[in-house]
Amino acid sequence: MRILILEDDSYRITTFIEKFCNHDMTITENAKAAIDHLKSKAFDYIFLDHDLGTNNGNGTDVAQYLYDNPENLNNKAQVVIHSWNTPATNGMLDRLYGAVHIPFNTPAFFALTLDK
Repeated sequence: MRILILEDDSYRITTFIEKFCNHDMTITENAKAAIDHLKSKAFDYIFLDHDLGTNNGNGTDVAQYLYDNPENLNNKAQVVIHSWNTPATNGMLDRLYGAVHIPFNTPAFFALTLDK
């Protein structure tokens, strides 16, 4: 599986690497870089955090890009919003049909398997 992960927390990144080490992962902490990846590569799964470091944009930027570009192949990817920011998550879910909210570090997150 090809996975795009938007995340800026080192603990979370390490957890993603450990959990999905057998997959082709692209990890970025910058929303603009994530969008650039979406423009050039198709992914099976996209994991979005919302709150990123200063000048890194946020997960809503990526959700808005996908919403504004329905022809992008990544609109067929399974989007998992792993943010704990509920208001921002709800805004991203409104833009991304079929996206799911599975907060990081929950039993549902750790039970997640990547099957298509």
